[in-house]
Amino acid sequence: MCGEKLVLFGIGQRYKDIREKYASFFQKLNVIAYLDNNEQLWGNCLDGVPVMSPLSVQTLTYDKIVLMTAYVKDIKEQLAGLGVSSDRIVSWDEFYCADKHGVFLEYGEKFIPDNQKPKLLLISIKLEYNGGTFAAVYAAAALMMQGYDVTVAASEGNSEFIQEAVKNHIRIVIIPSIPFLQEEEKAWIGQFDLVIVNVFQMIRCACSVSQYKPVIWWIHEPGDGYTDYYSVTRDNYPEYDNAAAMRKINIVAVSSVAQKNFNDYYRDRIKEILPFGIPDKCCHKRKAIHEKTVFAIVGSVIPVKAQLIFMDAALMLNEDIEGNVEFWIIGNRGNSSYEEEVLKKAEGISNITFMGVLTQKQMQEKYEEMDVVVCSSMEETMSMTVMEGMMHEKICITTDTTGIADYIEDEVNGLVCQAGNAQSLYQKMKWVTDNPVKCDGIRKNARSTYEQFFTLEKFGQRFQEVIRSTMEGKYREDT
Repeated sequence: MCGEKLVLFGIGQRYKDIREKYASFFQKLNVIAYLDNNEQLWGNCLDGVPVMSPLSVQTLTYDKIVLMTAYVKDIKEQLAGLGVSSDRIVSWDEFYCADKHGVFLEYGEKFIPDNQKPKLLLISIKLEYNGGTFAAVYAAAALMMQGYDVTVAASEGNSEFIQEAVKNHIRIVIIPSIPFLQEEEKAWIGQFDLVIVNVFQMIRCACSVSQYKPVIWWIHEPGDGYTDYYSVTRDNYPEYDNAAAMRKINIVAVSSVAQKNFNDYYRDRIKEILPFGIPDKCCHKRKAIHEKTVFAIVGSVIPVKAQLIFMDAALMLNEDIEGNVEFWIIGNRGNSSYEEEVLKKAEGISNITFMGVLTQKQMQEKYEEMDVVVCSSMEETMSMTVMEGMMHEKICITTDTTGIADYIEDEVNGLVCQAGNAQSLYQKMKWVTDNPVKCDGIRKNARSTYEQFFTLEKFGQRFQEVIRSTMEGKYREDT
């Protein structure tokens, strides 16, 4: 495939990102021309290869045109108008996956098809340090506790993340051709009794696999996630964006928030909630009571996490009890304009600390020092940070637009504030400092809530019921 004569369409930011990420693969490609709709680029060269007008395609001799853009549908229509046959046009994702068909990189214990345990395959997006991936790996661990043989598969993965998963006895298989499955992949997937597909972006995989295997599709996405995912799916792969394609899939959501987001686009398809669980890592250590109260927010510095709201509330609290509190912001700081705004505001808050990205071990150590875990997000379908806070017996404050808020009774096992309202968050933070005795009860109740809903054992039991209903086809009764 790499020996084919290729024309690449589009040399914008997506092309640059792909070129950087797949640099070694690019070196093998026989690119004879670039096409782009930006006429200012025509006549230039990239690595000695000319950049041309799309009209020039009629003068070229090539095997395939590879689309280096997210606007696949529009460019296909444009090329069709220039006389290009559809079978000679392919998206970058399809092209790359086609070259990787039949590649399986296994990590951990070897898969034995004929063992006596029910065999489950969990397919996820890139394995890295984010909430959706952790939920998938925790699901594997929870299901293994229930007696299943579980394999986690993804198109790629962070090496350190994979090593950590393997140390926890999770079997990982990297299959670069996901989600564009062909016969080699389908035959391999055929060895499993049931397939769990994680997150909305894997819609193509969920619909494809459901044609020959029972499939559970587990949805986690916030509302803004559909802005891009949904439109790209609808425009580029319309065969998957309809009720018929999803008819055989048992679709569940991690929370009521994720359920609503999906159902807004897909006509009330999700009927069941499947919240995840996390391992119990609580050390039950308590800080000395004379120390400062630490309020911590965890997550990348991005608008949806609303660090600015947290900081506005911190400024208000400082006016009341200056010197008795600290504020931590933990997570990737990035280099966006929002991050710059956050840093600028921090200049006026002397008792705020940025800690950057922490390892899992470092985070566990920091939880011991925190008093209050704050989730100020504008929207979050669950909140692993709040869940971990409850597990560690911390006071947790979350907004009313998070999935975890469904499990919190205000001033009983946590506190709930209004999303986007710094005054509301400040009032909850002030309540914590004003009510130390009541906070002791909230900590105990938070831990009880974790034990009732979010342990790996409870998670596995819930998942087992969903698996049973999927295998029996019960979820189809209302579709």
